[in-house]
Amino acid sequence: MSATTAVFTTDTVSTSRRPSLDTQMRASLEHARRLTAMYEPSSIEVAIAWEVVDELRLAYQQQRGTVQSAFAQYCLANPDAPECRIYED
Repeated sequence: MSATTAVFTTDTVSTSRRPSLDTQMRASLEHARRLTAMYEPSSIEVAIAWEVVDELRLAYQQQRGTVQSAFAQYCLANPDAPECRIYED
């Protein structure tokens, strides 16, 4: 039996980068969904996983310069809602 050794060069190390924010957000969303399916929705693990998703989503929006409040997002999704109507004087 022969032993194999791994040889790392500087090229291998320099090409490994930190995952993009988009990749991190997708992975954390998938993780949160899986934890929700595995555990009770009220468990600590699930709450933390969804909090990470929210934090990454906010960071992604800030990076893109499109930060909107939850109310603004609601009004975009429901423009006919009474609380979203704008009246001109």
